[in-house]
Amino acid sequence: MRKNDQQFIKTHPYLHLILVMIVASLIGITIEYVINQDFIGSGFFTSLILLLIEMLRIRKKETHHKLDKQK
Repeated sequence: MRKNDQQFIKTHPYLHLILVMIVASLIGITIEYVINQDFIGSGFFTSLILLLIEMLRIRKKETHHKLDKQK
């Protein structure tokens, strides 16, 4: 099972990141709603910015990996 997870992460890093962000956001929204019966919309923008930063990091890592393979 762990080997399959690692293979999925290597082949689809962006999809993995999006799935993690969705699950984490749902957990955070649920906890916030249960405790305070409120939804904080500004948390969505924070998650979106963090998602974009992480996507840029993955993109940079992939380009460096491709350059290393060419050498």
